[in-house]
Amino acid sequence: MKKLESYLGFDINLDDEGNVVINDMCEYPQLSKNCQTFYNKLELIKIDESKITFPIQLKEWVVTISSTDKKTIMEYFKIDGIKKVVEENKSKLIDKVTFVKGEIYYPKKSKYPKLAVHFYQVVEKQGFLVENPNDLIYYFEIFYDNPKQFTPKRIAELEKFVNTQELFQIPFLPVELVRFDKDNNIAPFQNHELAKSASELPF
Repeated sequence: MKKLESYLGFDINLDDEGNVVINDMCEYPQLSKNCQTFYNKLELIKIDESKITFPIQLKEWVVTISSTDKKTIMEYFKIDGIKKVVEENKSKLIDKVTFVKGEIYYPKKSKYPKLAVHFYQVVEKQGFLVENPNDLIYYFEIFYDNPKQFTPKRIAELEKFVNTQELFQIPFLPVELVRFDKDNNIAPFQNHELAKSASELPF
């Protein structure tokens, strides 16, 4: 692994496959000014890659998965669970410009968390007006009320079923544009794939 120049105080390395690895990344963007700045830069990259032209109108909807049983937890409570929800809503996304972002949170007194997938779709009318990329970052922001929600007891309960290292990364995953191939299959989300590789643990 090759050490690169640090950025905003974060140690940055390049692995043998050419991927950037940050070992001391924040768990939530809101934890410090540097964390928020770094995260906003990731969001700006995603927005720039989308090639959308401002101003735009945007509508949002959220699909929430409650962890009601072991099967639901194992199927959805991981990074790929976000894409699974997106696949289930595919008919609403074809020929549309849509961004998605995952959220993982615990309702009060809950044994297990909920997975919320936020959909942000560009529309011609009856949406929220967004003037520029910085406004869009603000619109995309998910603020976590409790950055200490993954207590040792909750982690131990979840680790019976899933790799909690993946769940810890969801709050820092940037927004992703839904892209389709020529057969209308949803393409992998780049940052999701990188996060999965970074969180692989033996079970």
